[in-house]
Amino acid sequence: MISVQEAEKLILDSIGEIETETVALDATLGRCLREPISADRALPPFDRATLDGIAINSSAYNTGQRKFQIHGTAAAGAPQQELPDIKSCLEIMTGAPLPKLADCVVRIEDVDITAKTATLKDNLQLEYHTAVHGQGSDCKTGDELLTPNRRLTAKEIAIAASVGKSEIAVSKSPNIAIVSTGDELVSIDQIPESHQIRRSNDITLSAALVSAGFPNVELVHIPDDPELIETRLRELTARCDAIVLAGGVSKGKYDYIPETLAKLGVSIRFQWVSQRPGKPMWYGQFSRDGSRLPVFALPGNPVSCFTCLRRYVIPALEKWTGLPPSKPLYAKLTHDLTFKPEITLFLPASTDPRPSGELWAKPVLFNTSGDFISVAQTDGFLELPKTRSIFPEGEPFQFYPWPR
Repeated sequence: MISVQEAEKLILDSIGEIETETVALDATLGRCLREPISADRALPPFDRATLDGIAINSSAYNTGQRKFQIHGTAAAGAPQQELPDIKSCLEIMTGAPLPKLADCVVRIEDVDITAKTATLKDNLQLEYHTAVHGQGSDCKTGDELLTPNRRLTAKEIAIAASVGKSEIAVSKSPNIAIVSTGDELVSIDQIPESHQIRRSNDITLSAALVSAGFPNVELVHIPDDPELIETRLRELTARCDAIVLAGGVSKGKYDYIPETLAKLGVSIRFQWVSQRPGKPMWYGQFSRDGSRLPVFALPGNPVSCFTCLRRYVIPALEKWTGLPPSKPLYAKLTHDLTFKPEITLFLPASTDPRPSGELWAKPVLFNTSGDFISVAQTDGFLELPKTRSIFPEGEPFQFYPWPR
């Protein structure tokens, strides 16, 4: 067996970089940006009012003038206007261009408007660009607003839209096959016999991958038939970018996956990791069109399967698509814990954010690695290192949130 750290390194070191494609802006949510986004003009492109009120020249107010004649209205979306002189004003709406000769906006709450005259209150603090969003104060023409290799979320998409990027170069979204095997598994819409169970691993893995930003997922189930397994896996390696298998990788009589993968030319990088849960984990790659594509064969027990997906598969897919590594998150143990086996422990836990800003984690007992019911009560898992056996209350350990 290899260590968790060795398994992680073998996976990440073997992962290359997926192709780039150009897609419409409204299809980029969750994708990795692969080009710089620069400002095509200054933003904001004009001095704009940040609230409703009147536009005046502050020097007139600061030299004692309190009454201003209104000479029209400046509306958002209308061309810039101009004050007749610095002793007059225009009513102005939020987002409208500041009129020429005006240098500030007085909020409507500080103005009494009667007929065509605006009377201002005393003791207002008015100066140059009060309530004005200055032209070019956010960015100048040509400024790089977004660097490549970052996930596109709503805020990045807003920036791209504001500079007219209707199409963007992003990482290809890989086509991922999730494969379950086993005669004991039936579809979720079937009533199982007493010796059968409904499939849940593949649905779980699919939901986790979609929520992590990898939506192109297909589910494939194969009975425990070596010839059929070989046929279906051969077909999947011909067209899919990555394969994630759930089960069939241990030492059981019907665990055909490792032998079949070898027959198909999938090179093994490792099998068996010094961890609990999830010891019988397999990783390898196959070649197609000059690329090395990943195959993850995860343990069949639900907790093991879900944990290994979060710990290894999702970080690998993120690196493959150009995303930077997630920043480590740490949580403190709520009570002392002893774990004697010399093996890394992935410990499901619920989190308790404290007012102090600290994150605490309460381990949740579960009934073997098949107990996915208990795991639903948790927020993720702590990683407790194999070099330790005693883990005291209040000590922080790395915490991996479940995909949401």
